[in-house]
Amino acid sequence: MSDEQKDEWSPAENPYAIAVSQSWWVLQALLLFASEASGAVDHRQQIYARQIFGQLRLLRLCARMQADELEGLGVSEVARDRLNQAIEDFDTATPDAVAARNMLEHFDDYVRARQGRTPEASDPRGRAEGLRSGSAVLGRRVRPTTEQITEGPVVIHVPTALAASEALHHAIYAAGKAVDAHRSD
Repeated sequence: MSDEQKDEWSPAENPYAIAVSQSWWVLQALLLFASEASGAVDHRQQIYARQIFGQLRLLRLCARMQADELEGLGVSEVARDRLNQAIEDFDTATPDAVAARNMLEHFDDYVRARQGRTPEASDPRGRAEGLRSGSAVLGRRVRPTTEQITEGPVVIHVPTALAASEALHHAIYAAGKAVDAHRSD
């Protein structure tokens, strides 16, 4: 391997950069799905709206990946605290986004729990969650006038979620710049 190849920077060897890039794409998808959901009047509205939950979860995963990288690389505690605060702010703004995504992604598990065919059905708390979530799968609505999406008992205010998503992406980006600064020290 030549010296030039060894010095070549690769995102695959720099997960912090992947978190920045992926979070940007997720943010773009969120903006697209929200725009399309608000403009659609038929079944497409539901198709676009339900994608928002999954994208919110992906963005949170990017942030967690970035936080893990900052710690592993020994980046300043100030930079880590800023990113962790942004994650907490995001969680506050979208408190049930992960639960809604799980209802959509794992609806078969919720239905089985509702019918008593899974291990969580034997646990009263798990069964109650399964019943509540299993029955919620059919309760999806988009409320264009209030800019809300509901999935069973979960309500996401879309403008709030989008603002929190943009803030989280910016925090992920700033954390990536902190890694670059740390490496140049």
